[in-house]
Amino acid sequence: MPYPLLLNRNHLFTLMRLLYLFFSCFIFTISCTTTIETSSSLTKYIPKKAAIVLKINDFKDLQSEVKNNDFLQALSGTEAFTFINDRQELFKKVFYNGEVLICYTRLGRDDYDVSIITEVHPKIFEKDSLLSKEISKKPEIINSLGTAAHYMVKDQVFIASTSKLLLENIVRDTQEGAPEDTLFQKAYASANDGATASIFIRGSEVSTLFSSLFPNERTSPLKDSFTWTTADVDLDTNDLRLNGVTLVKDSTNLKLSLFKNTEPTVNAIAKITPHVSTGVEAITYTDWEQFKTNKADLLQLDPLRYTVAQEDLFSTFTEVGKIKLSKGIVGVGVSSDITASNDALAGASEEGRFREQMLYRMVDSTAFAKAFTPLLNFPTFKYYTSIDTYYLFAENKEQLETVIANYQNKATLALNSSYQNTERQLSSASSYLTITNLGSGGYRDLISEQGRKNLATDALEGYDYSALQLIQENDYLLFNMVVLKNESKQADASIAQIANVKLNAPIVMRPQFVKNHRTNGQDIVVQDANNTLYLISNTGKVLWQKDLDGPILGTMEQIDLYRNGRLQLAFTTPSSFYVLDRNGNEVAPYPLSFKDRITQPLAIFDYDRNSNYRFVIVQNDKVLMYDKKAKPVNGFTFREAANPILFPPAHIRIANKDYIAILESDGTTNILSRTGKARIEVSKKINFGDLPLFKSGNNFETFTVNGEKVTITTSGKFVQSISDFDSDSKIAVKNKLKVGQRENTLIINGKKIEIPLGTYTQPTIATVGKTSYVGLTNTETNEVYMYDAKGKLLPNFPIYGTSQIDINYLEGNKSLGFVTQGSLNSILIYKIN
Repeated sequence: MPYPLLLNRNHLFTLMRLLYLFFSCFIFTISCTTTIETSSSLTKYIPKKAAIVLKINDFKDLQSEVKNNDFLQALSGTEAFTFINDRQELFKKVFYNGEVLICYTRLGRDDYDVSIITEVHPKIFEKDSLLSKEISKKPEIINSLGTAAHYMVKDQVFIASTSKLLLENIVRDTQEGAPEDTLFQKAYASANDGATASIFIRGSEVSTLFSSLFPNERTSPLKDSFTWTTADVDLDTNDLRLNGVTLVKDSTNLKLSLFKNTEPTVNAIAKITPHVSTGVEAITYTDWEQFKTNKADLLQLDPLRYTVAQEDLFSTFTEVGKIKLSKGIVGVGVSSDITASNDALAGASEEGRFREQMLYRMVDSTAFAKAFTPLLNFPTFKYYTSIDTYYLFAENKEQLETVIANYQNKATLALNSSYQNTERQLSSASSYLTITNLGSGGYRDLISEQGRKNLATDALEGYDYSALQLIQENDYLLFNMVVLKNESKQADASIAQIANVKLNAPIVMRPQFVKNHRTNGQDIVVQDANNTLYLISNTGKVLWQKDLDGPILGTMEQIDLYRNGRLQLAFTTPSSFYVLDRNGNEVAPYPLSFKDRITQPLAIFDYDRNSNYRFVIVQNDKVLMYDKKAKPVNGFTFREAANPILFPPAHIRIANKDYIAILESDGTTNILSRTGKARIEVSKKINFGDLPLFKSGNNFETFTVNGEKVTITTSGKFVQSISDFDSDSKIAVKNKLKVGQRENTLIINGKKIEIPLGTYTQPTIATVGKTSYVGLTNTETNEVYMYDAKGKLLPNFPIYGTSQIDINYLEGNKSLGFVTQGSLNSILIYKIN
């Protein structure tokens, strides 16, 4: 079936997965069973019969969130992702910036038009100069956008479509002032413009959409349910959350109208549901008469004359639901008056006992099905029993026995730790609640045989439950859906991989922890080959992305520019000096741009530790110094070295005196005062290795390329001596730790440790709390090693990783972890338990 695709292939997968997210979660839970203005300037151009409207506030963020969400990635091999599989080149020339509406309008049973609506901006046809000229010359004229797509501009709004006729209809409707869909506008007003994206689904079209996405399901559980449903999308590395509203037009035969004027009650069904069940579905009400009146209205009957069999029983219930077992359905009623419930069932006959629970035969086996259809589709029930306040109904006694045994063994959903994780994300009371055991394989029954083959056996591992709830509020229902990943907990596993975050391109800057001043924990910065900088949470959620003008030099620094505890990121690229705030915004007056190339990472001096920063930029042999207001520091007189500068200039304090070390490529060592004047004369040249000059006691030290130690005293005495390290050793120094690696030997403060032969990264040293750690990665075997300060390998190492690591607490002063690169374009976040 020809479904049109938009944007390029990367955008394709983003949209497919997002649309699929909404439907698959909704279907899982049913069949397996700051706001914007009321009217956006873009909404009047939405096709009148659009089945789906996808509102994207930040396309790049959406792409990243979808790419890094484990649940969506797990399902990417199924046929639902072929919903948009053609015409992927149609809109490749369009560049999107700001809010975008993407609309799907059914043309035939299996054919959908795709249209895109966004505000015109100067770079919308950035990739095609001819189109850029046309768009300014031909406003309000339908133009070709390739062989099978068209576009036009009206009132500074860009509208593109795979159907020329649809564009003509939009022009006509706007000229004639076609009336707005008031319920859609109400749904649109409820969307959060702070969300990455929001989805709007037209209820009258959902049945056809469902049959296209899930070919093995003959009936659509969403048919005749609602008028519009909208949901804001919240994705992180593991979890999915959808929050929004469902609207039902008055005087319609839509089944969610059964909740009109009702009040939800606290859900209790999970306390009786075995955790081996495939799912549970329940409704609540406080007033049976109101529910019955709504049912009469739905059936277009006189409420005063409408009667329901056994309503004397149903009026005692505050919750009615069904437990889905592998061998059938068990109905549940939660009673608010046990005596009245027993009286309503008094005519039933006894059918034996099971574990001291009396079983009964029902008088009317069809009463449940008649009373609660179409919200809950019950089979005929022949037997029932009661436990505490729960009344259980089933087709056979074996089903009742399963529930009784699990309840007595305390093997219920409510006591299952995996479900408790999901339950914490739900409201305690809901009008409608459905919970699905994702590990039970229910999803596989909806898709084709080929789809099942493409779905890996362990694809949903860790995703134990999904949950959806609707909560009646005045004239709408609140919508809440969650799918959470529960990390497996093995008693012998002391290192847990929290996240595997995929970037849009290969990594060029190794992942690095930076402090989150809001949580006092750590986030992660990393840059890819497209010069995109990412800030990623310690759970793997991409918080933002920012395009830079080049690769970051060295590591990222953090500063407190305003002395208020809020930290900024400071760094250089070959042509700019950036300062970014917590949200990735540029802090004025930065960035500073430079005509000549910057050749070293940014150096930051904070002489008196009072945030009166000096920023030092190196351009080959030249040195530029700026104050925190980005003004040149004219009092620093060292402007140029005789040779290229090897390292970022370093500030070293010894005995309350400040020294600035600038090292040149010919081995010259400049040790200067704050003003840039020579403070110590170093007569000999040094064949520098990997390390700049550093403080060691009351002296300066470094190591030559041959591993020899060089000591310079504050009086200028120069001593070169044999060290623990050999020629070409990779050396790292921090505080009192001196670490070197060469061939199959690692040396930590003089202690030699034999390691496997391989090619290793530069050692990393981190002091976390009061403990120091040494990290090392074998890039031939992709193994990460971590040692303590005494050279002891930590338990359960080595572990997979491909780059130098960064080590820190993940959360405040707890949860030791590290970050490293995985594949070419992914980072791995580990927690050490």
